[in-house]
Amino acid sequence: MRILIEGKSYADYLAKCHEAFRTGLRALFDTRCFGRGYPRYWPFFRSYDQILKHVFGEEQPDVLLADSYFPHDAKGFKYIGFDRVPCGKGFILGDYWDVTGDNRQQFIDYVLKSKSNFVISLFPQPLSIFAGSAISDLLIYLPPCFDPAIFKDWRLPKTYDVGFLAAGTVEPSSTYPERARIHQQLRKKELKYLYAAHPGWGSAAAKHPLVGSGFSRAINSCRMFVTTAGSLRNPHAKYFEVLASKSMLLADEPVAADQIGLKDGLNYVRFTEDNVEHKIDYFLRHPEEADAIAARGYQLALKRHSCYNRAIEFYDEVLPKLGLKP
Repeated sequence: MRILIEGKSYADYLAKCHEAFRTGLRALFDTRCFGRGYPRYWPFFRSYDQILKHVFGEEQPDVLLADSYFPHDAKGFKYIGFDRVPCGKGFILGDYWDVTGDNRQQFIDYVLKSKSNFVISLFPQPLSIFAGSAISDLLIYLPPCFDPAIFKDWRLPKTYDVGFLAAGTVEPSSTYPERARIHQQLRKKELKYLYAAHPGWGSAAAKHPLVGSGFSRAINSCRMFVTTAGSLRNPHAKYFEVLASKSMLLADEPVAADQIGLKDGLNYVRFTEDNVEHKIDYFLRHPEEADAIAARGYQLALKRHSCYNRAIEFYDEVLPKLGLKP
């Protein structure tokens, strides 16, 4: 499969899952990227036709995966002619909450006008939100993934009992109101507890010691690591990054937990605000159980959620949308 990805490089971005997905596609397919930060980038192009010819010459890619900015607050696609591209085409939907409510029909019209063959959703909820609509058959759920060169078992000593590094722990967040409350509970306990202020967003955060492999090493140094799904119950990237860093994932249950393979007591531990302290106290008394759950979670991450797994899922899901055969 020949794939053209249009969009700036996310290699220096705080969230490593976006570039990880591209890393998997580049490793398994003839995938070429065009955008700021990539070698082939040229800032003066105006159309997708120009980009295709620049990157693939007389060949045509099988798939164009483009950056898209929903037009209620921006201009839509960065380049003109997406709807006229002769190959299969689609884009990734991340912040789906921006396309619900009053923007739902506008988004449906936007997708149809773009003549997209598929829309990849990083979260499962849009498949329900747009069920029965004119774009329901175009949606593909591909969760965030991790790069195993960045998130892995570093085999560090378990210096900390519990870690909790996330937006909303030290500084309260309306999206994750539960995190600050849990953080206050944990601060009062006699724990070797790892927490820190959020490093911020954008490329500047990439130099922070708790970003990327530094974040993974911090997770790996904790016997248990906490995350939460927030008010929307999103199965965000940190779920998979904690598993991949081989710490016992202590989390509330996100939407589609079964679909992504999370099983309470087997490869992660489900908690609520009411019982989080009880769960932590239990596993501090039974560290061998915590380590066994962490090991099974690690295997789940490697088996199903690395960037290479996600690239294979992309191939399997997108080919039928394009009417192509393996």
